Amino acid sequence: MLELLQTYFSQAPAFGWNAFWVSQMLMIVALGCDLVSWQCKQRRVILTWLTISTIFIGTHLVLLEEYAAGLLIYIATLRFFTSIFTTNPKFMWGFMALVLIVAGLMYEKPIDLIAILANLIFNYAAFRPSDKALRLWTMLGTSIWITFNILIFTPAGIFLESVFLLSNIVGYLRYYVWSANT
Repeated sequence: MLELLQTYFSQAPAFGWNAFWVSQMLMIVALGCDLVSWQCKQRRVILTWLTISTIFIGTHLVLLEEYAAGLLIYIATLRFFTSIFTTNPKFMWGFMALVLIVAGLMYEKPIDLIAILANLIFNYAAFRPSDKALRLWTMLGTSIWITFNILIFTPAGIFLESVFLLSNIVGYLRYYVWSANT
């Protein structure tokens, strides 16, 4: 385990120590927003917290010089904000087209495809009219983001997305499994 951590942290100077540590701190703030989001029941409240969280996550990725992924997350910020007010499929398809256009322009390496796929799934999730469908689709998208964060080496990103997934699962269980049994 120690060797794994040494390998991970030896990569930090590639980004610059300050940028690396600031990026990791931003993920801690995003984590707080994410934890709050999935413990709420109302779809609009969940999406409001996710809007705030994605601002921090996008900046985190830019600091790690993952510009394509960062820009996709900034688009996610706009998507979450828009989906607070509407579930109209026209907006969903518009954001999907925007993601694909930006992804095509910003594509640098094969790993970017993972971020694109996760973003498209989150896009679909955000425009689901129920919080239940939002939660389920987001679980899938989050699993893909965890893979991306492992591959680009961001310990805070891995931790955030893992906790994000667990919080979503707990919220889902609270509202749709455990409460159904009472």
